[in-house]
Amino acid sequence: MPYDREFAPRLGHVPAASSAAIQQAMTRWTIPAVTADENEIEKRILPLTSLTVEESRPAPKFAFAFDGSDVEIPAREQYPSVTVGFLKVGGALVDLDKFFNSDDHGLVDPRKLRKAMDARSIQAVLPGSMIVRPGMTGIETWRLELDQMFRSNGFNESGQTYSLHDALLTMHGTPGSPAQSIEIGKCPACGVPNVTVAAEDAKCSDCSSALYITDVLRTHDEFAESGSNIVPFTRVMNAAERFLSIGYIDWLYTHAPAALATTLFIQDGPLAFYGTTAPLLRRWLNYWCALNTELTRRGHLPPLVVGVEKSGTFVEHANAIADHIPNGHLMGLDNHYIQTRIRAKNPEKWYGQDEFYGRRFFYKTFTGRMLVVTVPRVPEGTPYNDSKKPGKPPDWHANPKQYPTLRATLEALDRVQTRMYPNAVIPVALAHEAVALPLGTGSHVLTLMAKKALGLP
Repeated sequence: MPYDREFAPRLGHVPAASSAAIQQAMTRWTIPAVTADENEIEKRILPLTSLTVEESRPAPKFAFAFDGSDVEIPAREQYPSVTVGFLKVGGALVDLDKFFNSDDHGLVDPRKLRKAMDARSIQAVLPGSMIVRPGMTGIETWRLELDQMFRSNGFNESGQTYSLHDALLTMHGTPGSPAQSIEIGKCPACGVPNVTVAAEDAKCSDCSSALYITDVLRTHDEFAESGSNIVPFTRVMNAAERFLSIGYIDWLYTHAPAALATTLFIQDGPLAFYGTTAPLLRRWLNYWCALNTELTRRGHLPPLVVGVEKSGTFVEHANAIADHIPNGHLMGLDNHYIQTRIRAKNPEKWYGQDEFYGRRFFYKTFTGRMLVVTVPRVPEGTPYNDSKKPGKPPDWHANPKQYPTLRATLEALDRVQTRMYPNAVIPVALAHEAVALPLGTGSHVLTLMAKKALGLP
């Protein structure tokens, strides 16, 4: 590691670049496929128009996209190990009828365009390394502050406040009826297993330490009292995006269930919970099953829910094979293709069973743009094989016919494309605009703000 302001010599790379041992080592390696296998692609693609049209499915009237940003900054330049995490999570609601009727004799009327959109966001700050509340450890401080963040942030509709705390309880309950308690794997303080945590003022029966329902996220397991905490910051951001989405779904279920069928909910990124939050996917699937059961009983169709990815391995692979997929076609991604062509993994290991509540598909729009989407099964079911046995074809979970809302979802995405960014859709671009935390000047301002709040010189 260099000293502060110590720079490497200009020719310091030459010994490594000219090393025969290094060059020989790199010849032994391989990477996932970056070229297309036309035969493998051809037997997995099908035209969008071949998918079944849902009976009585109305055209979407609204698109609701959710996104988030996070940044970890030092609270003081001279003491960079003291860090603070800023998070911004929000959604953009687009009235599709108003949006598509915003042109005025060939020109876009900005007033009509603005009326067609409504973007909202929540901002939060969480402690990083070397920051504590008086009398608490760093992990205790993190747990308490995370709980307070979930209690104090959410959305307000018709005079009713719906917090992230409420959404977490909703996902552990049933539509319109949030749980009153949550079971966590163990007490973070003493380790006693299977502890039930009440929504308010919970304590461990063994050690009497404070418990919070946000302990179910287990982000405290990844929190570093000294070092970077960008991983738990990002875990919280991703979870908050998904809780905000389920909060709006549940609010509509309670107040206007018929409107769910005409709303497209778009998540930035895949429909998944990663890392310490991964066990929540079972709760999401249980809620989704109960929601669809109740909607069917009432004579309503389920909402369109989709994750759209901007970057990553799957996006890179989709772009690499785009020329071999005709416009208006989708490609099912079975386990064997994912593991051998995209991830370079053992094809006998099932992919995605521990994280995903939606199935990935490649879709080439009618205008030739590639989208990587994840869509949940309807009315219920795991999107990836959850068997403990070795993975072997056929992987029927990859069959597009297992996803009745897939056609309507992709047709809706076709309508909301934009040329502003590569392979982008308008609602996600608007959601990101609402939550983006700028680097450079923006980070400097946040550093000054943290420094002042912490009383640092």
